[in-house]
Amino acid sequence: MDNALFLQHLRDAGLEEGRTYIQEHIQELVDYAAIGDLLADEALKHLFTPFLSLKLAELLTFFGESAPDEYAHALGLKAKGDALVQIRHLQAAVQVLDMAGEKFLQLGDKRNWARSRISWVIATASLGRIEDALDHAARAREVFQELDEPYWVCLIDHNRAWIYRQIGRYHDAIVLYERMLAIYPTVTDQGEASVKRAIAMAQESQVVILSWLGDFEQARRLLQEVHAAYSALAETGLMLTSQIALAELDYAQGYYGSALKQYYQAQDMLVDGNMNNPRALAELKLRMADTLVKLNKANEACQSAVEAVAIFRQLDESLDMGNVLREYATALVASGRLREALTALNEAKVLFDRAGFEHHSAVTLLQHAELLLEMGLTTQAYDEAYQAKAYFEAHSLVARFVGAGLVMAGSLIKQVQQDKERLEKEQQDKLLLHAIAICKQAVEQASLHHLREEVYRSHHLLGRIYAEQGDDRKAAWRFKAAIVQIEHILDDLVFDLSPAFLRRAWKVYKDMIVLCLRQEGEEERAFGYFERVRSLSLRQHLRAAKAPPGSRAGEECISPSPELQAAGAAILRTQQELKELQGEYRKYSNLLTQIDTTVSPTVDREVLEADLKHRETKLNELFERLDLQRTTSAHSSVKRMRTSPGPYLDISQLSQGLSPDRLVLAYFLHEESLVIFAFTNEGLKTYKKPEGWQKLERMLLLLHAHLQPGGWPDPFHPPLQGVQFMLHELYSLLIEPVRDVLPPDNGLLTIVPYGPLHALPFHALYDGTRYLIEDYQIHYLPAAGLLKAPNGAEQVARDERDSMLASATMRPPLIFGYSGRGQLQSAIVEAKTLAALMGGRCYLEDEATISRLIEEAPGSPIIHLATHGYSRLDAPNFWSVLLADGRFNAFDAFDLDLQVCELVTLSGCETGLALSGGGDEQLGLGRAFLAAGADSLVMSLWSAEDDSTCELMQRFYEHLLNEKSKSEALRAAQRNLLERTNSPYIHPFYWAPFRLVGGVGPLKYIRSSR
Repeated sequence: MDNALFLQHLRDAGLEEGRTYIQEHIQELVDYAAIGDLLADEALKHLFTPFLSLKLAELLTFFGESAPDEYAHALGLKAKGDALVQIRHLQAAVQVLDMAGEKFLQLGDKRNWARSRISWVIATASLGRIEDALDHAARAREVFQELDEPYWVCLIDHNRAWIYRQIGRYHDAIVLYERMLAIYPTVTDQGEASVKRAIAMAQESQVVILSWLGDFEQARRLLQEVHAAYSALAETGLMLTSQIALAELDYAQGYYGSALKQYYQAQDMLVDGNMNNPRALAELKLRMADTLVKLNKANEACQSAVEAVAIFRQLDESLDMGNVLREYATALVASGRLREALTALNEAKVLFDRAGFEHHSAVTLLQHAELLLEMGLTTQAYDEAYQAKAYFEAHSLVARFVGAGLVMAGSLIKQVQQDKERLEKEQQDKLLLHAIAICKQAVEQASLHHLREEVYRSHHLLGRIYAEQGDDRKAAWRFKAAIVQIEHILDDLVFDLSPAFLRRAWKVYKDMIVLCLRQEGEEERAFGYFERVRSLSLRQHLRAAKAPPGSRAGEECISPSPELQAAGAAILRTQQELKELQGEYRKYSNLLTQIDTTVSPTVDREVLEADLKHRETKLNELFERLDLQRTTSAHSSVKRMRTSPGPYLDISQLSQGLSPDRLVLAYFLHEESLVIFAFTNEGLKTYKKPEGWQKLERMLLLLHAHLQPGGWPDPFHPPLQGVQFMLHELYSLLIEPVRDVLPPDNGLLTIVPYGPLHALPFHALYDGTRYLIEDYQIHYLPAAGLLKAPNGAEQVARDERDSMLASATMRPPLIFGYSGRGQLQSAIVEAKTLAALMGGRCYLEDEATISRLIEEAPGSPIIHLATHGYSRLDAPNFWSVLLADGRFNAFDAFDLDLQVCELVTLSGCETGLALSGGGDEQLGLGRAFLAAGADSLVMSLWSAEDDSTCELMQRFYEHLLNEKSKSEALRAAQRNLLERTNSPYIHPFYWAPFRLVGGVGPLKYIRSSR
């Protein structure tokens, strides 16, 4: 029989078909030993396509039983054990390999007994039988040396080195790898592909230790060679492992955006390569969960970790289960579930200790210490971190012992803060000096090995210590050094990854701001740091929108390499997947609004809601992946502009650009203090209220309660006294301190809120006799850095918009009205009224669709959407307004082309609320419309009343048509309602829900259309 055809048939056939084929041709397979060797070699050749290898092993075992032939049967058992190890069925692998080894010894075949030990030592070591594994490895090595088979000596040494890595004998492992790499090129009894694969695998194992020892540049260079070698050999499974290893290098050095991108690419390889390997997917999900934790995406991290844990609990493997529990604990901590995390870490530590995995046990101990520190158990945290640090330092594991040192230093600082009254000054100084020494060592080592997160954390801790000691100069230097490292990390993050990461890193900026504020004459510097990363993601979106076609996120256009062409294909695949998923999401979100549980007892709203939640998770992931694919990684050959904050805000230029009748008020909250930065054309003044935050927090809760009409005794005669009292108290806190710089009557107030103040209607604050809107025009900005300065880039952007408006074919206003199946008829009345008033394109009810909005929005100077609004604090990118074919959410708005749009009005409930992310990023629907290019937004802060909203909007547009500025027009419309006597509209609930965000000038569309 032709061997090639025989093997091809068995490769292509299913297991039962293959067995039948062997039975039918058993008489032709006369040389049993030769057939056994042929099938064994074929199974080994495909070992890293493990399910194919396992099928061939089963067929070889069947052949040995059918012939019958003990030698072929033993070869089949060995091949089966090898394949089972690859899919991590370790207990089963050990049993099968023991049977194979025993048969080979009975046959007097020492060579194949030794070969059966190669996978056996990995399986037994993973199950915690370290001494057994090393003993069998040594015996097998002696056999290979006796038989003069250097290739097999190297293979068993490779597995010995892997065990040494797990038990902390790193330098012994390196010696073995170096010896292997010297021997492999001299091997002549193996095929070229086998030798190249073996060299690449040894190099990949070297990479792990090099990264642990802090030699990241050498590790990255070597790993890129490995990845190229696997690619040339078409070893898909091994390419996956090297792709993951590249991600882990990025992660270790703080390139979290690049790491996440690499993990997504690895996930694509699993799916696109049809690798039926749930375990590999679970391991990948664990690594992604850890990266998501670093980016403060706790919910996504927990979900990913839970899925992995469910798979691994089915396997009886000390090493893998322990690592799973560690990663799961990380996600639990990020979600605030500290006790559960403690339980998971304790279980992992027991598994590692029982199996003798010293390295993993030490890593778990450090993680346990970090958790204890977060729980305030400083003494125990210090002791455990000290123990872990001793282990890592003894084994030269730089990143780990730096991390342990930071836990020790953090414990000492917190101990001083907790026991300040009990500890004498001398004891406090001693503890802080010890913390300083630890942090300085950490800075030195982390800087040497380019560990960006550890560098910033070390500098930040030093800054906190010096600030505690009153040494402001040293504290400022350390905080600044930490900020430099944070902004290097930010340079690797795209769009919504920035505010996620800044949730934690924002603490450094806040500490720097507070330090500056307590120093005389440093107010401008404080404000510069305050504005440094505010609304950074929004600014990234705006920068990307201005980039030339094909160069999103500021990438420079260069000739496409094969790598870039492959990236382009990946982008197209993701875009197509997104398009399909968005269509499904809109369909089912629309179905949810129409659900009728009375038609059948089987109809369950919760089932549909759970399905939508699942789709939301997938949509979030796909949008994130698309942004990462569009943006080159930190180590790509493609050049790209920095996406970090850029130059500091020029405060003098900003002030000079303000008109004499304009005041900018930017608010900042820190611990219990309220700070107001006030800008006029004469410069900056700062006002501090040391106890302001506590009172402010209480007043905000009471105000929102008074703005709900549910408790009013008579809706036609709403109670004013209570709400006016709250608004007056808030006026005293937020406006009264700056009375000396308030502009003249009818002047312009620019409000830049912070944190919970974004939900406050400043225009409704009450001085005891008048509301603020009665005296001033008012608009809002998410950050002072978005002010339209008269010079520089912002003026260029404004000139570009004016040029686009002048050259564009002017389209009438775009107006949508949707009642939600008749529930909001006032939206239809409102849309018809405004369409008649402005001569706009009007789409009502079934014509008011998402697809039509996407199609009609480009080139529209005004967009008005009258419909239901849906707030989503749990998932701000799904903040939405309801249209006929589903919910139009923030993701949809990001993709609109609104470069010539002067005004978007979202006339629905709570469309102006948002979730505050890191850097005070306002995550919600409004940000998405601004990012898409809209100059101004009018949005609501609460559930507005239908009739008053309709009238307010009519008045607003009438004033705009009379060429009033947007701020003047909204002010006049609100005064039309609040100054009406004998009307419930005088209550702020009716006239104050809407606010203007963004530009304030008159509509150029109105002027050009006349």
